[in-house]
Amino acid sequence: MEQKSIEYLKYTLLNWPIVDVRTVPGIMHQVVCRTYSIDSNMEYRFHWFLDCTETYVHNHRYTFDTYCLEGEYMEKLWEIIDDDSGTTTYQHSKTSGNKFGSIMPVSGVLRTTDFRHHFPGNILHVDTNQFHSISPITRSSNHVFKFVARQICSSAAENTYVLSPTESIEAPVDQIRPATPEERQCVYLKLEQILERILFNDAFG
Repeated sequence: MEQKSIEYLKYTLLNWPIVDVRTVPGIMHQVVCRTYSIDSNMEYRFHWFLDCTETYVHNHRYTFDTYCLEGEYMEKLWEIIDDDSGTTTYQHSKTSGNKFGSIMPVSGVLRTTDFRHHFPGNILHVDTNQFHSISPITRSSNHVFKFVARQICSSAAENTYVLSPTESIEAPVDQIRPATPEERQCVYLKLEQILERILFNDAFG
């Protein structure tokens, strides 16, 4: 995916005036890339996490692969396990734009089942039925920059949810919005920096 990320870094910078840039305030910027016709069944994005503090436990509408370009974090995989303890987990419906809807109680305890380390040069595959969260690694910066390839031609999840042991969600719930001109400029400079570093490393690494 490194070569694909280089192609889309170049393509995005060349087409910057019409590129869709979105922001979750204080958390992340998303760059939605225009795609070549040959890639019409895919959607490519760059995600720049400004704060990689632990997210809520959630799934995604589309299957995707993520290629880390800068920074690192730990991904936790989660499941609701019915251990006959009478514990209840709350399933919060989630729509695009970081909006939350109905809450449904589910019998079982929310438990971590696996960990995966994401670091520069690493690829993670995420399925729609996989519930995960991400959290920073103590020795690393909270800033993470990655390239995301979403399979929008695949079977989309009927619903997306956030899982929580409580009826309230103890995590930032700021809604995503279009980036301001200042934020767009900051993201543009970051894309340039990432591309220059990749090309330098490929030439002299």
